[in-house]
Amino acid sequence: MLGTVGAGLGLVAVCRHDLAVFGLIPLIYPLLLLVGMPLAAAAGGWLVAGREPGEIARRGAD
Repeated sequence: MLGTVGAGLGLVAVCRHDLAVFGLIPLIYPLLLLVGMPLAAAAGGWLVAGREPGEIARRGAD
């Protein structure tokens, strides 16, 4: 989310002479970006994360 805010501030800095450009962007797009990107990253991490084999997990208890 910090990167998204930084990118937004960069866009505002570049377009500071014509801020009416931002009035054309529907509100749903930035909201989808701010909510959807972290959810997609969490889902991808959950899907890719593997489990440790049982032997490694039990080795400390022996």
